[in-house]
Amino acid sequence: MFRPALIRPLPVTLPPFPGECESSYWGRLALANHVPLARLRSPSRWLVSRLTSLDILCILSVQSRQHLARTISDLQADDLRPNLPAIPDDHVLRWACRRCVVARTGATFPAQVWAPIHDNVCIRHKLWVGQHVHAPEQQLDLSRTPDVVRAQQRYWRLRRHHGPALIDICEDVTARLWAGLAHRHYRLVHRAEILHDLVRVKGPEVEPDMKAPWLTAAGFPERVALIHMFTSSHWRKLAMHDDFYVSVDSIAKFHQRFPTESPLRGTSRIWLTKTVKASAAEIEYRLGNPEGIATLIAN
Repeated sequence: MFRPALIRPLPVTLPPFPGECESSYWGRLALANHVPLARLRSPSRWLVSRLTSLDILCILSVQSRQHLARTISDLQADDLRPNLPAIPDDHVLRWACRRCVVARTGATFPAQVWAPIHDNVCIRHKLWVGQHVHAPEQQLDLSRTPDVVRAQQRYWRLRRHHGPALIDICEDVTARLWAGLAHRHYRLVHRAEILHDLVRVKGPEVEPDMKAPWLTAAGFPERVALIHMFTSSHWRKLAMHDDFYVSVDSIAKFHQRFPTESPLRGTSRIWLTKTVKASAAEIEYRLGNPEGIATLIAN
């Protein structure tokens, strides 16, 4: 029986990028072959294909079912999915490192991937790919700020050494403290100016919201250092101590690690002392330690 061939291999085939989402791979195949995405997914207006997305992609891309199902995280493959890991809860959809895409697929078409939310830097290509990056062209080159790259490696070591549970708690609890320090002109040395210049050279047409990645990247080493500081159980207990001099000594150590452009005075100084103590107490509380519960109740 004759059956018309509705779907054939594309002239230009591309391998999927590891962790790529299904819609991204469809889009890259369409761009590479200059075919409208709707036409690629439904080649005929009259005949409906009974093939699954996985089957169609196998034909179009000349890739094996196993390779596609293993590489494309959200691809529906009922016959293969039981043997494949699900997308972890701490993964988010974002743009893959634009240089990694070229190196692995041989094409410049950008790919969206399911990646760990904590991976902000591509170590291999020294690009900021994480927070506030909404397009591949916003991935900042960190070659002139190697300490930002090292901060990502340090963050990974912290998660391995202390465990993700403690690091997630410290990162979440210290977010308010970090925002307050930035508002009170916390010193980011020269990194902010360097990364801002990289954004500015793109031209005056760059919108303000596109400058968010440079500011986040500029403070990333200090953000990791702040998380690291609060992982110390000994330091948290000093910050929570009822003895005034012990508490003041812990704040003095905090200032040594995190200097501001000018000394904090008045309400800002009181804010820092209270926020550091409250942050340490909340971490203890979320870890289930009675000291944190008592401190939170007392305050």
